[in-house]
Amino acid sequence: MLWIIFGLVVAMFYFTRRVLVSLHAGGWAKDLDAPAYQWALEHQSPFLFAVSDFLYFWGSTPGMTMIMLVITGLLCWKTRSAWPLAAVAFTALVSVLLTVILKANLQVPRPQGIPGGPAPPESYSFPSGHTLNSAALIGIASYLAIIYGLRRYAYLIAIIAALFVLAMGASRIYIGHHWVSDVLVGLLIGAAWAAVVAILHYFFVPRPAASRPARGSARR
Repeated sequence: MLWIIFGLVVAMFYFTRRVLVSLHAGGWAKDLDAPAYQWALEHQSPFLFAVSDFLYFWGSTPGMTMIMLVITGLLCWKTRSAWPLAAVAFTALVSVLLTVILKANLQVPRPQGIPGGPAPPESYSFPSGHTLNSAALIGIASYLAIIYGLRRYAYLIAIIAALFVLAMGASRIYIGHHWVSDVLVGLLIGAAWAAVVAILHYFFVPRPAASRPARGSARR
């Protein structure tokens, strides 16, 4: 399982590199970005715009901070440990650094937004910080929730987390703040980083005895 996860992480970063090459060379990524932006301009609806605006806040720094404080607080209370807080804080620190460094170095201009919508931020576009950070933080929070007692709900947690992150990325495109390539790379890097932190946590952080299978039951 470790090697499978490691292979997926490598594949994600390799795909990210291919997207960057395509953007610089004018390949498939640019061919996808412009039509998607045009589609968003031509298919605006009050309902979808309201959903996108709602996700815009919850994917921002204040919104995501509130979500993670609630989840992390519950996990720390349940485990009587600060390890969930440490894992989430480490994930957040590196994901934000990745976002800032990539934006500053690649300097991809943003789309112009949509008529009547909120103006795009003044920062660069690539990658989507909302998508990258939500994928990393929601990903590691889901892993921690599953490993610290909610294993029976693993599939449900994974589905909800995936839908939230995908909706976050789609909302950034629909509201005209990001290109498709920004969102794809943000999703991949965020998920890859969450997987790396989950691997480190699984192998190096001690878990309560109650969360480990008993030796006798493991032999059966």
